[in-house]
Amino acid sequence: MNKTMKAAVVREFGQPLVIEEVPVTMPGPGQILVKIAATGVCHTDLHAAEGDWPVKPNPPFIPGHEGVGHVVAVGSGVTYVKEGDRVGVPWLYTACGHCVHCLGGWETLCEAQQNTGYSVNGSFAEYVLADPNYVGHLPANIGFIDIAPILCAGVTVYKGLKVTDTRPGNWVAISGIGGLGHMAVQYAKA
Repeated sequence: MNKTMKAAVVREFGQPLVIEEVPVTMPGPGQILVKIAATGVCHTDLHAAEGDWPVKPNPPFIPGHEGVGHVVAVGSGVTYVKEGDRVGVPWLYTACGHCVHCLGGWETLCEAQQNTGYSVNGSFAEYVLADPNYVGHLPANIGFIDIAPILCAGVTVYKGLKVTDTRPGNWVAISGIGGLGHMAVQYAKA
């Protein structure tokens, strides 16, 4: 495996990303390394690069949280993800797993959460580290380019429809037809 990789790096907020050769970090205990085949670009990535949210990432960093690819290395203690698996690396890199939010299925509210492409390096690179507890296993019959955007907009909208307890034949109102709205229309129609 290569010791270095190309990555799009935020060196300074509000400036163009810089393509750099950076070290490939091998997975530690409880981590996996994914070779990125495709990645989406979410508006959150733009906020990260601009540094315009109240809680800012720390440059230099690699944005991206819609990365998909194959697992190429597995750290010790990982038993349910193996080399060669097709996975997606989402926004939620990890959470504590024991706070009231995590225990209630709302890890996205965990105060200790870390986020791919924000508080840990993301998928605008040839390789990305991931927590195997939070990656999604991807079916072989869907192309990487087709499924990458599902990891953010698709999951966000699905959760919204799921918590409303919407059933086939119910009416739903969808406000807007941007990145999230067009996914909501497709899910509601299905």
